Amino acid sequence: MVSVVALVELTRDGAVLTIALNRPEVLNAFNAELHSAFHAALEDARADDVRAVVITGAGRGFCVGQDLNEFQTMDIREGLRGRYHRNVTLIRELRKPVIAAVNGAAAGAGLSLAAACDIRIAAEGATFVPAFINIGLVPDSGGTYFVQRLVGTSRAFSWFVSGRRLSAQEAETWGVVSEVVADEELPARAHELAQQLAAMPTQGIAWTKQAIDSAENATLADQLELEARLQARAAQTPDFEEGVAAFLEKRPPQFTGLPAKPYHPLELAVDDDRRRWRLTVLFRYLLAYPHVYLAAGWLLLSGLLTLVQGVIILIKGRPHAGLFHYSERALRYWVHVNAYLLLVADPFPRFRGWPGTYPVDLETPPPGPQNRWKTAFRILLAIPAIVLASVLGVVGAVVALVGWFAALAVGRMPKGMRDLGAYCIRYQAQTYGYLLLLTDRYPSLAQRAARPGL
Repeated sequence: MVSVVALVELTRDGAVLTIALNRPEVLNAFNAELHSAFHAALEDARADDVRAVVITGAGRGFCVGQDLNEFQTMDIREGLRGRYHRNVTLIRELRKPVIAAVNGAAAGAGLSLAAACDIRIAAEGATFVPAFINIGLVPDSGGTYFVQRLVGTSRAFSWFVSGRRLSAQEAETWGVVSEVVADEELPARAHELAQQLAAMPTQGIAWTKQAIDSAENATLADQLELEARLQARAAQTPDFEEGVAAFLEKRPPQFTGLPAKPYHPLELAVDDDRRRWRLTVLFRYLLAYPHVYLAAGWLLLSGLLTLVQGVIILIKGRPHAGLFHYSERALRYWVHVNAYLLLVADPFPRFRGWPGTYPVDLETPPPGPQNRWKTAFRILLAIPAIVLASVLGVVGAVVALVGWFAALAVGRMPKGMRDLGAYCIRYQAQTYGYLLLLTDRYPSLAQRAARPGL
């Protein structure tokens, strides 16, 4: 199946989605319209039935970065934040492998785009050029972050400040790409690799991606703990059960990529180790003040935007993706803050609400169809859940107060208290998610079984 969405061509073959930048006359240089189309394609790639993504370019080039004709009138800082940053971030957030099939020139931000992907394979005629210095600029769009990880600090610096053009063979030698094939073989080889990865345990790949991203700046102790948390989560997936069964039965496994079946589309992932640093426990409520006010304001703004979202769902039967993800991040941030405040987790939260950045995290579905009747009467339907969520909020506060004394005494949060606090946050998050139109599933008192060893 092939469809053209503005300046991006999408090709879907089973679980593999290929995204081709489609401005061949300018070697797929980015302008505002291409950014918008590319972002929409990456949103499509979030779908659960997409298990591998290929990014490539139409014509002779992969991508030569920013269209300089538009650059003259662009607010550089806001252009980077509103276009490049959100697309690079979305690539890293995709819970599936992303392959860059570099078919020609990858220059400037096009090089950064390729480097942001999980795997890069190149045609023999491909070239890699950090073109920024050649026009007096510095690398952007994550180039310094990803290229330094690929080739090391010294080589990354010398490459960036020289602007040297690398051939595909040199890029393979340096570790920029993992494979070089003949020009005419690149599409087939990229698709073959994507199909192989799509047949693997998708959740395991996603968590491997998360662990590798974390490894650069983590201590050994932190990385070991993260691996233990992710392994406990992987052990609850259907693919783990299938892998073990296939091994014992001496047959090839048939992986589905499905997550552990939740009771509700909005689920809480609790990967906390229950250790608490007494000093931050002592001053926990003072430390949390900035987060509390920001989380409350963000949720309030999301609630106002939900009025617009409700009209969109009534008309189209599904939410607007941008509004959905804004409210999703607001709710996830609220979960992080409350987990910190109620001693359900110990690290100080970040201020962004990104997934996979906190031991107590909110797992959410992609935007999907919603029932119009449930949307129209959402507030009335939610009244019983709001009352119960309020009661559980009081319960969580009481448990946190008792847990505060326990954590000061022994440096750990008792498991029962931690789990009860998480239960209260889970139900409240499902209620707020229901009100914010992230799902039309009613909040559930049931919860996913506790992970082993946590």
